[in-house]
Parts: sequence; structure tokens; C-alpha cells
Amino acid sequence: MCLTTAFLKLFLQGETMTKNQAPLEKLVHHAFSAQPEQKRKFIDSLGYKNINSGYKWLYFCLRTGEDHRDILRTIPKAFGIDEWSFDDALQTTKNLRWQESRIAQLEEEQNQLKQEIIARRNFRPYLYVRTSATRPTGSITIYAIANLARYRYVFLPEKILENSLEKQQDQVGAIIRKHYKKLAGNCPGMGSISGYYFRNSYDSYMEFDNEGNSERKIDGQFFESHAVATIKNQTIAVSPH
Repeated sequence: MCLTTAFLKLFLQGETMTKNQAPLEKLVHHAFSAQPEQKRKFIDSLGYKNINSGYKWLYFCLRTGEDHRDILRTIPKAFGIDEWSFDDALQTTKNLRWQESRIAQLEEEQNQLKQEIIARRNFRPYLYVRTSATRPTGSITIYAIANLARYRYVFLPEKILENSLEKQQDQVGAIIRKHYKKLAGNCPGMGSISGYYFRNSYDSYMEFDNEGNSERKIDGQFFESHAVATIKNQTIAVSPH
């Protein structure tokens, strides 16, 4: 999402960027107060069919420093505002908004890092069932409640990781064959089973076919159709963004 879109979304929802007025908004507000009739004429001159939309866009521009349909460019002349003062307030407003955006970005990155730390700490090995369908073929709500852990995930005992990689492959292969046979090759709501991913660490996984044969080991994470895998209210894996 671009910066303009993010600010507009917040503004149209009735939220303010900061508790105080932006420097640009504060400067122009004085001109509006001195010329209330000119303010309405100015909005009318912008050509908006809905006057409220005109006001919303006006204050969006003043609070973010992002211009729309040359609103900012025409304000100084329309209200007799010194251009140097206007440009200074505009640049200050843009700088403040960039800082706010950067702070929000850093907070989001910090939150994602915390989630990853928790996921790594709670990680336990599991099988992820690959299917022919990429989306549930029935009700998503029913599928999510009834089939997430039961059919799409097969959680494995942590002790399996204490064995050699070759031994892990043998054990996982046996589990896969049993699971595939039990479901008759079909994953309810997601079509036929096309293979399995054995996630033996947070940063790697192995591909298996339906007969339990190991195909290859891959470093990194794979895309999961569900955003988060949990067990007993603990996050064990987070789908890559």
C-alpha cells in the first residue's frame, strides 16, 4: 500500500494523523478563518460533485502534504498566503508524515520479529498436506474449524528430530503412507492429496510424495494456505508474507 493510499484510508475512516494540526493545516486554517466565504468558493471551484468530498480531500492534502487535483498548488494564490511560508509548512508536514510512516513501519517490523521469535520458540515438527485444490471447495468457515489440524496438518512428536536425517525420513515415510491410506488419497474440502511437506525445522522442509518417498530437502519456508499454524493456543509456524 502506497503512502498516499494509507493516509487516505485513515482519513476517510475519520481518523486523524496526529492529535495536533499539521503545520500546513495550521497555516491555512488561519486564512480560512479570516475568509470563510472564500473557503466555500474555493471548494466549489475544485469541481467536486459532492461538497463533502471536496472538504475531505482538502483536509487530506493539508494534513499529509500530498497534493490532489492541484489543491495545494492553488491555495496560496486563492487565500493570499505567502508562498515561502506555505512551502516551508508543506515541506515540514511532509517530513513529519514520513517520520510517522517510518515509525509505523518499524513498529510493524518489530511486531513481526516478535511473532517469529515466539514461533521459533514453540516450533515442533509437522507434516503439511499438499492438495490439488488451492482453496477450500466448501464452506471456508466449516473447513477451517473442522479440518485445519485434522486433515491439513499432521503434528509429529518432537523426539523425531533427535534421530538422524535418514531415520527421520523413514519414520515420516511410514506416517505419510498411513495418513494417505486413512484418507483414501483425499483431503476433505481440498481435493486429492498431491504430496507432503515435512517441516523439520523453522527454516527448512522436505518434500515427500504420496508413497512416503523423500524427494528433496529445501532451505527456507513454503507457502501455506493458512496464515498461522497453532496447537494448544501456541503459534508453531507463520506463513511467509
